[in-house]
Amino acid sequence: MASLLYPFALFLHIVGAFGLIASVTLEAIGLRGLRRATRADEARLWLSISRRLVIRLAPASLGTILITGLYMTALAWGPKGWIITAFASLIALAVIGAFGTGIRMARLEPAISHAQGELADDLRRRLQDPVLLTSLRVRIAIVLGIAFLMTVKPTFIAAIAVVVLAAAIGWLTAQIPARRTGHELRKIG
Repeated sequence: MASLLYPFALFLHIVGAFGLIASVTLEAIGLRGLRRATRADEARLWLSISRRLVIRLAPASLGTILITGLYMTALAWGPKGWIITAFASLIALAVIGAFGTGIRMARLEPAISHAQGELADDLRRRLQDPVLLTSLRVRIAIVLGIAFLMTVKPTFIAAIAVVVLAAAIGWLTAQIPARRTGHELRKIG
């Protein structure tokens, strides 16, 4: 019976990974829109994508990945180094998402909900919070690192190096200033 459930668990595991990719994609689209918003109605639209959809999809996807991953580990794999690293990385994703994005977005939500017309300069500065972008990019890089681990199945030390390198690359990409067009600079300045 257990061997019959393994393919189903693997399928759900992959579906969970698709959901996780979809959630970071929606978050990226929403955050980009929020960072560019100049009016309250625009900000509310992007917030609904960035917050309301992601807040449901990401935890469900992570939970599916963790439950099915633990099942497959117990059934077939055992505690391999790459699995332990991937598991710890998924926990890190949740923590980085909660503290790097979740708390900040929860604080922004009431301000955006109550805003009218043009966004106040203070709110626009808060939407430009570099921690939001850093959190997103680090998590995207870690997700790619986990995909690498699942594909290559390296040793424990190599797996840790992959995830640390991925996180560092994600952090570095967030430090590169975004190019702005003259039109965008006039709106902000």
